[in-house]
Amino acid sequence: MDRRADGIILELKVDHPVDEAIRQMKEKRYALKFESQIGGKPRYMGRILGVGIAYDRKTKKHKCKIEVLRDALTNRC
Repeated sequence: MDRRADGIILELKVDHPVDEAIRQMKEKRYALKFESQIGGKPRYMGRILGVGIAYDRKTKKHKCKIEVLRDALTNRC
């Protein structure tokens, strides 16, 4: 496993705005799952990307939004 690679968190919303998916990832602090235990090595050194996908059942269309939830870590092994 390449710990320097980017980690991705996906959140799918049906009949809700794509911004709601991104907001949920931030509010519930999903990116913390990629962090280490106290005093341990981080699981991922790369960026943590939040990918929100919203699907509208009526129009059969989707929207996607990507945000960086955490920048890449440096000088840590």
